Formats: sequence, structure tokens, C-alpha cells
Amino acid sequence: MRNHVTMKFCGTICLAAGLFTLILFSGCDTALRESESSDQIGTDSIALLTRQIMEDSSHADLFADRAKAYLKNGNIDPALRDLNQAITLQPENPSFYLILSDIYLVLGKTDNCLTSLKKAIKLDPEEVSSYLKLAEVYLILNNPEGANSAADQAIRIDRNHAESFYIKGISLLQAGDTANSILNLQISARLDSVNFMSFMQLAAISIARGDTLSVQYLKQALRLRPQDERALFFLGMMYQEKGKFKEALEYFRLVTQFYPKNKRAFYYAGYICLVELTDFQAALQEFQHAVDLDSTYVEAVYNLGRTHEALEEYQSARKYYRQSLELLPNYPLAVQGLNRLDDNGLGL
Repeated sequence: MRNHVTMKFCGTICLAAGLFTLILFSGCDTALRESESSDQIGTDSIALLTRQIMEDSSHADLFADRAKAYLKNGNIDPALRDLNQAITLQPENPSFYLILSDIYLVLGKTDNCLTSLKKAIKLDPEEVSSYLKLAEVYLILNNPEGANSAADQAIRIDRNHAESFYIKGISLLQAGDTANSILNLQISARLDSVNFMSFMQLAAISIARGDTLSVQYLKQALRLRPQDERALFFLGMMYQEKGKFKEALEYFRLVTQFYPKNKRAFYYAGYICLVELTDFQAALQEFQHAVDLDSTYVEAVYNLGRTHEALEEYQSARKYYRQSLELLPNYPLAVQGLNRLDDNGLGL
């Protein structure tokens, strides 16, 4: 017969805050992967453009295209030189100032970036993309009023442009106007039913508000990207928070199937197996995967101990409690675990 003692586990959930942070800036990781995959293409195009420039150096577009290729490869100085040459040849071309703004943004020169964007808008005041770039920079600078104003200008030009409403929704969210943020994000989603980020952001807001629409939004996002790590993970967390543990475990295991280096998904799967389903052998496997990925993951190490204790494997439990204390001295749950074993004379 198992020795039933009071069980304390480590498995807190900070769902809404994590989802907001992840989604608002989630474009960066995709852009990085795309940039890495196109390095060879960029190098080849630079060589081709260089030959064309050597044959005829009077074409501003060639310098601008090479500047973009340099920028994509992270070669900022030659990108800036080429762009300046393109502007010298064609100073009234607004698209060149958009590229210039990207370069200045990478350099952290936000004032120059804004000046370049405003120059592009002055040259072509009806170009939506210029206002959207301006809005994005204002968001980076934590200036939601500026971002909202720029998004409004884009919407004035084209009321059917989904990204304009998305950016406006994000600027309103940053300003604390959640209700109008939701309205604009919903408009964006209606205008573009394959706008993944609109559905993800709507899901984030819904979760934070305790709105049941969060499931609908996340599942719509998954219909667009069936293997998206964020959507799968947060559906798992949401179901766990709502007490739907089998559904939560299903989504966490999809995450670990597609993204086997996601230690948190293994950890949460282990927590469900241990605490909610009392499937101790499965819990051991999940926690061990998490620890294999990160040997300093103290919560996973502790719960390995807790699982061994539930299995009445008390010496192993002591081992992992002690290991938890090596990682985090005076870790309360590990101290309590050892005290509990001592009090019951177990695993000595």
C-alpha cells in the first residue's frame, strides 16, 4: 500500500503575461529564420548586382537592391553606402528612404529612422507601407499615440488593408484601450481570414480577460499554421488552467513531437501526469526529458523527486530533492520533501 502523504508540487502557470509578451514581438524569430535560410541567395544576388553595377553604375535601383541584399546578410556599412549612392542618383524615390529607415533601425538610430520614414511619406503621401513602418517604429519606441496616428493614416488611404487595422489594434493595446484594440483586431481578422497574428493576439487578450473565445481564436490560428509552437503550447496551458487535463496533455505532447527541445512542454506534460492523472511512470519520462534538455531546471528536478516519492522509491526521491537544493539552496519544496521523508523514516 502506498504511503499517502500531503503532496506539494511545483507547477505554477503564468499564462496571460507570457502570451502577450510572446505574441507582440513574435515576428522576430520568423524573420531571423527566413534571413538565415536566404543567406546563400543574398550572397549570390550581391555578386550578380556587383557585376551589373560594374557594367553600368548609373542605375539607382541596382544600388538599392544590393543595399537590401547587404542588409539581409547583416552587412550594414556597405548597405548604407549603397543606399546613399542610390539616393544620390534618385533623391525623389520614396522607396529608397524606406530601405534607409530599416538600416537606421538596425543601427539603433531611431531619430534618423523616423526622419527617413517621414521623408518617404512626404514624397509619396498615399503609400500605405510607409505609414505602417512608421507605426511599427513608434510601437518599438513605446509611443502608442504616434503608432495609432500613423495607422489611422494608412486606414484613411485603404480601409480594406488588414495590416493597418492590426497595427492600430496593437497600438491601442499598448495604450491600454483593450476594447477598441479588440475591435480593430477583429476587423483585421475579417479582412484577412489567414492573418495568423490577428488571431493569436485576439487569443492573448481573450485569455487575459477570461473570455471563452480564446479557444476559438487559437484553433483558428492553428488552422492557418497547424504546427505553430506558440499556438499549440498556449492551447495546452489554457486547457490545463481550465482543468481539461487530457486535452492539455495532448497539446503539450504535440509541442514535444514537433519541437523536441521545448523543455517547458515536457515539464507541463509531466506535471499533468503526476498531479492530475497520477500516471507516475509517464511523469518520470516527461520530467526526465525536461532535465535532459536543461540540467539546471530546478522545478523539473524537484518533481522527479516528488514522482519517485509517489512511487515509494524514497532513496531516488532523496537524491532529486538534494539535487534541487544544490541547484537552488533552501528551495522550500525540496526542504519540505526531505523533511517529510525524515519525519516518516523513509529512504534513510
